[in-house]
Amino acid sequence: MKKTVGILLSCFVMLTIFGSCGKKDPEYDLYIFNSKGENAQQFDAMCRAYEAETGVKVKNFSIGSGQDHSEPLNAEMNSRNKPVIYSIQGVKELVEWIQGGFVEDLSTVTDPAFAALVSAIPPSLRLTTDGNTSFGIPYNVEGYGYIADTKLLGDIFGQANVTNLAADIKAASYDEWAALITALDGWIKNPAPAQFTINGHTYSFAPSKSGLAVNLTGIFAVMGAEKWTYGDHFINVALNAIFTSPNDANTATEEKLRAGKGAFVDYARALDLKTSHLAGKNGPAQRGQDFVSSANFGYDQTVQIFADSKAVFFKQGNWAYGNIAGVNPEMAERLIFLPVKMPFKPEDIVRTDGMTVEKLNRSIPVFVPNYYAVNKLSSDAEKKHAYDFLVWLNTAPSGQHYVVDEFAFIPYNADPAVTTVPNSLGNSIISYMKSGDIIAAPYHGAPASWSGDVVGLRIMENYMTKPQWTEGDYNDIADYAITEWIKLK
Repeated sequence: MKKTVGILLSCFVMLTIFGSCGKKDPEYDLYIFNSKGENAQQFDAMCRAYEAETGVKVKNFSIGSGQDHSEPLNAEMNSRNKPVIYSIQGVKELVEWIQGGFVEDLSTVTDPAFAALVSAIPPSLRLTTDGNTSFGIPYNVEGYGYIADTKLLGDIFGQANVTNLAADIKAASYDEWAALITALDGWIKNPAPAQFTINGHTYSFAPSKSGLAVNLTGIFAVMGAEKWTYGDHFINVALNAIFTSPNDANTATEEKLRAGKGAFVDYARALDLKTSHLAGKNGPAQRGQDFVSSANFGYDQTVQIFADSKAVFFKQGNWAYGNIAGVNPEMAERLIFLPVKMPFKPEDIVRTDGMTVEKLNRSIPVFVPNYYAVNKLSSDAEKKHAYDFLVWLNTAPSGQHYVVDEFAFIPYNADPAVTTVPNSLGNSIISYMKSGDIIAAPYHGAPASWSGDVVGLRIMENYMTKPQWTEGDYNDIADYAITEWIKLK
């Protein structure tokens, strides 16, 4: 009895000090961690709309735009009030959360509406370890490539030629692409009505700079201070020559990685070409310490460079639509994607499913970037709130309004034959989906820190500060990428 009284008194003291005795913060029913900082404002508005519609009180936290989600999410997971819904960025992060006991296998949930939602996820889009389990609900599908403004292209090549030129650039070989970059660089420096041929068709540059073209300082807007932009997304294109999917990459053997060295060399060569033709705020930019400074070439600064028409191409995804629209709303309505090409040779493609050089170089990566996971350690009541919210988000008209209209997302279950979204980049991705010219995101199956914190950081520190690269550099980059992957497995 004394022991029981002592426990009750202790609980009373804790209740007085903290407002509860081991319970969650009573001010909300559901805590959601959002790892897409680009839509933080809209995400909060969605949570408020859900509260008004259901009476469920929702706390949400969004990371900063361009910020890596790992550290803030880990901090929240180690806090007293853990998120009930949080995000997992593919297979490469899944294992850690399973080992920590934080992720619910959604295929085991018996709630009827939620079970129906889970079972309807296409097998190719599931977050799974074995094809049977299912650990997440896709945020959406995303894609990326070289973003181009059709009006600026018209000012360079003639507005009547833009549609055909874009199709020819998409179909062109890497050598034709590289020749176009060289010619375009010469035109920016010394405008003249020179002709060039791409994909068998001849085009001419404008005789002089006019319209938006007068603003050009270079060809590519590149976030030199953001290691993930070349560590994650650029190298992912090369990985598609080796792996068919994140799961394929996740089970990579040392033999297969070493056999894929040619693709890593191709990656380095293409990255050299891109970062040798940089647009800056006040003129051409060059690799060097200034280029890796977040004050000059961070995420926001580079969006500004592109939105001010100082660059022709900007390698980013449709998630950047809102950022570009925030700076230049008119430009945001006339954007298209062009593929990120690499100098692949047939022998560089070591996957055995029939992938070709031509297919790789006319396609853009389209994939699920993040999944909503449910915290296995949450209470049954919290989990029920999570299931209900995810069903609402993915099936209710009011939930889909936020996904499509406010977040500018492409729903993961969209039918490309009939789906349109209210932004140019999303519709450009849907056109690639419709034609079947899409590749995957195998970098999500690489060791968790490999693409950004290891390879990306090495590239940023050792090569983005180096004016000239050599054949030896290409080989060193490839060898380092392979060796570090093997070490981290």
